[in-house]
Amino acid sequence: MRVSASSARMPKLNMNALYHRRVIFLIAVLFACATINHAQSGRRSTDGTTTTAPSVSGPKTVEKKPDKPPKLQLLVGIDNRDPKSNIPYYVSDTVIDNCVRRLGDAADVIVTSAGRGMSRSDAIKRAKEETVRYVVWLQIGSELADSGKQPSKNSVDELYVSYTILEPGTAKFKQTGRSHHQIYQSGRGGVSSPTSSRNNPTYSEYALKQAARETAERVLAAFEIKLRDDP
Repeated sequence: MRVSASSARMPKLNMNALYHRRVIFLIAVLFACATINHAQSGRRSTDGTTTTAPSVSGPKTVEKKPDKPPKLQLLVGIDNRDPKSNIPYYVSDTVIDNCVRRLGDAADVIVTSAGRGMSRSDAIKRAKEETVRYVVWLQIGSELADSGKQPSKNSVDELYVSYTILEPGTAKFKQTGRSHHQIYQSGRGGVSSPTSSRNNPTYSEYALKQAARETAERVLAAFEIKLRDDP
């Protein structure tokens, strides 16, 4: 029996068609799966998932802390004693030492002692030369010398400590004042002794220190600085 050429080719054509149908079917399945996955990913992105924004590169801005106010600087000097009052030299030393020490108790104060021998003109000249430091000029005064009375054997000379604050550069007076204490040496009963000679007066060390400390506190108060009370 003889088979024609067209009949021999038909199985082969059918196999090719079947293969093409399978390829098309697989492509359709893959396309459908891809569509479903894309739709599901879209739904997940809207279910509250937060998308992280890309970070912006660049220098970080650092907030600058405010500068601390500069510390108060003081230069303290004391005038020579008044020869008329016959005040011993140690009185001036005690007053300036304790005044400077008390000023130094303030945390925001830098204090320097200029020692004894600073006259009024010296204080003014020094203040004009300063650019930052205030000049504090101290004096020890005598009530008897101020009143013009002649000292007698039984007279009690009450002393006081005066202060003048001069501004740097201009030497203008910022403030003046005085601390008045009975600095004469007290007897055992707490009464001023009238028997000490005018040629050799003695004064209460405690009272001198208290006058110096009070003077320092008044100077600080001029700059609105208040010291804590001692425990």
